[in-house]
Amino acid sequence: MACLALEDIEELALCSCCKCAFDDAERAPKILACKHHFCLACTRGVLGGSREVRCVHCWKRTELPEGRAEALPTYAAVLALARKLAPEPPCATHALPALWCAACGVRACRACDHTHHAHSLRPPREARIQLQRDARLLLADLQRLAVRQREFLLRALDAATALKVRLEAELAAPGGLLSATERALIEIDYAFGSLATASTERDRLRARHAEALLQCRLDDLIRNASVPLDFELMRRALAGLGAGEFTASTMVECRDPILFLANYCTAQLYTRHCLARRARLLDGATDSVAATLELDAAPDVLSDAVDASPGATSGTTVSNAAVGSPILRNPIVFPLFYFNIEVNGSPFGRVVVEVREDVAPRMSRNFSILTTGELGLGYRGCSVFQCWENESIITGDFELNNGRGGRSVFEESFFMPDDTKMVAVRGAVGMRRSQKRHDNLGMVGSQFRIMLREIRGFTAIFAFVVEGLDVVDRLSRTGDSAGKPHSSIIIASCGKLN
Repeated sequence: MACLALEDIEELALCSCCKCAFDDAERAPKILACKHHFCLACTRGVLGGSREVRCVHCWKRTELPEGRAEALPTYAAVLALARKLAPEPPCATHALPALWCAACGVRACRACDHTHHAHSLRPPREARIQLQRDARLLLADLQRLAVRQREFLLRALDAATALKVRLEAELAAPGGLLSATERALIEIDYAFGSLATASTERDRLRARHAEALLQCRLDDLIRNASVPLDFELMRRALAGLGAGEFTASTMVECRDPILFLANYCTAQLYTRHCLARRARLLDGATDSVAATLELDAAPDVLSDAVDASPGATSGTTVSNAAVGSPILRNPIVFPLFYFNIEVNGSPFGRVVVEVREDVAPRMSRNFSILTTGELGLGYRGCSVFQCWENESIITGDFELNNGRGGRSVFEESFFMPDDTKMVAVRGAVGMRRSQKRHDNLGMVGSQFRIMLREIRGFTAIFAFVVEGLDVVDRLSRTGDSAGKPHSSIIIASCGKLN
C-alpha cells in the first residue's frame, strides 16, 4: 500500500499528456479553465492554437491571455511537489549519481576525491531523512535544556529574593546598633552598679565592638575586591588588614554587581564556617588535649579581631566566644514547616516554609499550632481553594474550604496581625484577612496565601517558602479565570521539621 501511494504521488508530478516531469522551465505546470493542468510545452504544441487551447480530458476551451501560453497561471503546488520528487542531479565532474557525504557535508560520487571513500556515502533521499531525524532530536533536546535552564533561573530568582528579604530585615532592625534604652541601662550600670557588673558589661561591649570591626573589614574587602575571593584569600586579606598592610584607600571599588554578590555570599559562608569551627573547638577543648592544641594553632579571625580592638586583654578571647555573635551576619535558624500536597489523591510535592518568629511572634505561634495540629485542629486535610496563575495560591480554611471559614487558635477567633514591615515578594507567605461580613478591621484567622510575584499593598507577611516553590508554581496553573482549581488539591500531611 505504501508503494502504491508513493507511485500515485509521483504520477502527480508528471504531465498527463506527455508523461514528462514538471520543472521550472519548459515543463512548468499550467492550469486551464477546466482545472486540468499540463506542461508548458504541451500547452504550446499539442493543445495549442492561435488564441485558445482545448483540454485533452474534457475538450473544454480555454482562451489564452494575451494570446500566449506562458500567461496561463502556474500550478504552484504541483510545481513544488515536482521539485521534491525530482531526481538529484548527477555529479558534474564524473556524471555519476551524486551521493551525500555525512562526514564532510558535501555532495560526492563514488569516483570523487579518495578522501570520501573512507566516509559513509548515502543516497540524497536517505540522507535527507537522516538529517531531518537528527534535527528533530536536537530540537527536542533543546526544549528539554530550555526547561532545565528555566527551572534553574527560577531557583536563582528565589535565592535572590530570599537574600533581598534578609538584607531588608537587617536594614530594618540592625543588630549592631544599641537602642536608646540599652544605652541608658548601660550608663546606669556604670554609675550605680557594682564593679563586677560594670566589668562584665565592658567585656560584652568589647566583644560586640570586635565583631563589628571584623564585619566592617569584611565589608571593605568585598567592596574593593576585583577578583573572586575564597576562604584562603579572605583569611590572608583579613590578616593583612589587621596588620595594617591594606587600606580601603589603596583599592578600587568593585563595579561588577555579580562579582560583588558572589564575594558577599562567600563572606557569609566564611563567617558561618569560622563561627562553627570556633564553637566546635571550644566545646571539645575541655576533654581533649589535641583539641586544645588545634584551637591554639587555628587561624581564628575572631581572636585576631578581639586582639586588634582597643584595650583588648588576653582574657577577652574566651569571653568573646562565650558571648556569641549578634553582629556578624550569621544566618539564624528559624522554624521550618512542611506541607505534603496531593492532587486528585496522588502525591504532588512538598513545600517547606520558614517562619520568622522574631518579627511576627503572634502569627508564628498561630501558624505553628495549626501546622502541627497539637490542639486537634489544623491545616491537615485542608483544600487549596484558590489558585491564580503566576500570582498566588490560598489555603488554610479548615472549616469550610471555600475561603469563608477558619479561625485562629487563640481565645479570640480573629486577631490583628503583627506589623512585620516585610514586603510581599515572590515566595512570601502571609495571613489572609478575614472575609466575614461583620469584620471590617482586617483581622486574620487561619487562612494564608503564598505569593508568586510582588503584590503591593499586601501586609501580614510572616514566612517565606525555602523549598518547593516550583510546586506552588504548578499548583497555580490549575486555576481557572476565577481562581477556582480544576483539580482537588489537599494538604495530605504537615508538621514541623526542626
